Amino acid sequence: MESQTQSAPLSGTMTMPASQNSSRRDDRVLIVDDDHHRAPGYCGSAADERLCVRPSGLSFRGAALPENQPYSCVLTDLIMPEQSGLDLLRDVVTSYPDVAVILVSGQNDSMQVRCALKNGAYDYLVKPPTAGEIVDTVDGALKKRQQYLKEQTDRQSLRERVEIGMVESILFEDIVRSTIDGIMITDLENRIIMVNPAYERLTGFTRQELMGTVPEILKVNRSSMDFARRVAYELTSSGYWSGEVVDRRKDGTEWYANLTISRVKDSRGKAFADVFVVRDITDKKNMEQQLIDRLWEVQSAQDAAIIGFAKLAECRNPETGVHLERMREYCRILAEHMATISPYRNEIDDSYIDALYKSSPLHHVGKVGIPDSILLKPGKLTSDEYEIMKKHTIIGGDALKAAESKLPGRSFLTLGKEIAYHHHEKFDGSGYPFGLSGQSIPLCARIVAFADAYDALTSKRVYKDIVSPEESKRRLLTDRGKHFDPGVVDAFLFCERDFLKILSQFSTEP
Repeated sequence: MESQTQSAPLSGTMTMPASQNSSRRDDRVLIVDDDHHRAPGYCGSAADERLCVRPSGLSFRGAALPENQPYSCVLTDLIMPEQSGLDLLRDVVTSYPDVAVILVSGQNDSMQVRCALKNGAYDYLVKPPTAGEIVDTVDGALKKRQQYLKEQTDRQSLRERVEIGMVESILFEDIVRSTIDGIMITDLENRIIMVNPAYERLTGFTRQELMGTVPEILKVNRSSMDFARRVAYELTSSGYWSGEVVDRRKDGTEWYANLTISRVKDSRGKAFADVFVVRDITDKKNMEQQLIDRLWEVQSAQDAAIIGFAKLAECRNPETGVHLERMREYCRILAEHMATISPYRNEIDDSYIDALYKSSPLHHVGKVGIPDSILLKPGKLTSDEYEIMKKHTIIGGDALKAAESKLPGRSFLTLGKEIAYHHHEKFDGSGYPFGLSGQSIPLCARIVAFADAYDALTSKRVYKDIVSPEESKRRLLTDRGKHFDPGVVDAFLFCERDFLKILSQFSTEP
């Protein structure tokens, strides 16, 4: 014990009073000294309850820390016979780094102070300290201790997040590197900040060549403002865009890609990057194009077969010449206009117009079964001859019905059959062969009936001369609601100028 000390050294435990700082209420302070008899003198009296006197001669090791009452702070005398305060300080710092240590000595030695602070002491008191000095110093040490513990907790939390982030980063890099799809990440100014090996292989560019550049996939498609606006809108509104685009490789060749773009946001919801996932679909697009080409060839052959089949009947009457070409053009013009108005827009679409265009030339295919003496007769037919002529509707309809039965589902032959059967029906029910009227007559037959009548009037036949377009219109309008569907007649009036162009274009045989 130091000879200069006039007051008793400290030995025991002290709990901070609730009135001093409620946040310290559970902190316990251990006082270590070789003489405990005069310990209460530092705090006024034992009744103050800030000190609990314990046996003297305790070292920190001797006063083991109980699990249910851990110590937060140690006040230790600097000079003791068994173990010096500096030695005790080193032990506490090594074994209990979260415990604050305050040294107490009768000597105000700056060398000792520096040594104590350097070795981890929180503070240094000179004997004889007052109760206020002790409480203030302990309170300051406990605040430093709380800060230390918080820093340790934050440091551990950060370490764990870093470790998790490293694991996630490693997993992310493994996934990105091993995927067969090209992955590219750009900033919001479309500058590349990362690519995976698959993207390098797809484009032919190396990572070093790509970093900081604008992707070719954006340059190639940026010429289409619709594309640029659509992508920008989707990324802003939903953060996602997907579609098929064209890309360009390093060697200049173009290829097809399925592109998905996802906008990435940080924890505050602020966008900072776009992730591009690119898949090469060139082979798929080539196969699709080959299929389209094959279908086009089949359709072309089909169209040629239809028109050739129809001309078997028409060729027996050389004066009708390009009647079939005009007929299907008239039907197309009427159907395209009617598709834009009620009540036809729900029935007429692009596929319907295409089927009508193909099948309308089959309206007179049944004439192959009519004798030349009747078909080519220049004068008016007798009633018996007229009955025979009317049978061409049944002959043609039955032939197309038989052909249709060989094909699954509804095809262009379905419309062809309906046209062959019903193109001589009249809207008022006075037509043939079944006497149908109004909406019970198939729409395709109603359209063909008008187109056929217009062409018959405006072209030369064996039994009549050409009627002028103006006179033909007058006659047709007279039969509006009688022979012809009023809706079809109204469509003709809207499209009359197109009819005249077609009539002029196909005025003679090719």
